[in-house]
Amino acid sequence: MTGITAIMASIFAYGIVCAAPITGLALFLAATPGRAEHSASDTATLDVVIHGARSVKGVVRLMVCPPDAGFPDCGKRALRSATLSIEKGRAFVRFVDIPAGTYAIGVFHDGNGNGKLDMLLGIPREGFGFSRNPPLRPRAPHFEEAMMPMRASVQVDITLRYII
Repeated sequence: MTGITAIMASIFAYGIVCAAPITGLALFLAATPGRAEHSASDTATLDVVIHGARSVKGVVRLMVCPPDAGFPDCGKRALRSATLSIEKGRAFVRFVDIPAGTYAIGVFHDGNGNGKLDMLLGIPREGFGFSRNPPLRPRAPHFEEAMMPMRASVQVDITLRYII
């Protein structure tokens, strides 16, 4: 077993059913891919507000994943990604010219700035969250549980969750 499968197996073996590891999310690039030319009716503006950061240390890392990109491990296939500063427990980003469609968002609080979601025995040691704030389960959420239609102007509020 590798990746999320191994992590989920170890979490389940310990009887911990409230973790949602997003290992691949921790490995994304902070650069935003180039924008394609679209008409105004074919694009959306996306505002993402992340709440609940336990501290202002580190950054919040975010990825907007299209369908079939391997959510939450979409990595280089992310439509957009960002590294955000934290102010008063919150972080914010606005993306413009997002092609209209359905996407899922994954975030984590990289408290030590090492570019990855730190784990302890398969349990996230840093905060994490997803669009639509799906309930915690003994696995990462599926794309369908976090997907959001984006057609015009959309605001997504994501609450960070901390297990440890």
